[in-house]
Amino acid sequence: MTWRQIFHRNVATYCLMAGMFFNPLGFDIIFKMMLDATNSYWITTGIFYGISLSFFGLYFLFRKKQ
Repeated sequence: MTWRQIFHRNVATYCLMAGMFFNPLGFDIIFKMMLDATNSYWITTGIFYGISLSFFGLYFLFRKKQ
């Protein structure tokens, strides 16, 4: 394995972990702060789903490069 493949695997793993964190299941404090900032449940949920989808997309992008 080259250093580039190891780097892509590590980045992919961190993106998967971040995507799983931002998926609306267990991040109560950050969700509450965003909910207070936007004053809308649906906008906050959309933001977190968007962040989660982008990290899952990055995971698949970096995993594919191996």
